[in-house]
Amino acid sequence: MAYTPTGMQALFPVYLGRLPSANVDRDAYDSGVAQNENNLNQNLELLYNKLLELESALAEQTEGE
Repeated sequence: MAYTPTGMQALFPVYLGRLPSANVDRDAYDSGVAQNENNLNQNLELLYNKLLELESALAEQTEGE
């Protein structure tokens, strides 16, 4: 069975948080950090799922030999 490429989904931007300045609201800073954490986790999940897909396709190819 030939592998059919499905493409890669776009990853989400992740920004490393800086120390908040005196005029930045702590809740806004925490919210930004939480959003970045969420984006990073989504990126890792997308990459993990793509690796599982590739591993499965490779296993199917080697079983036929």
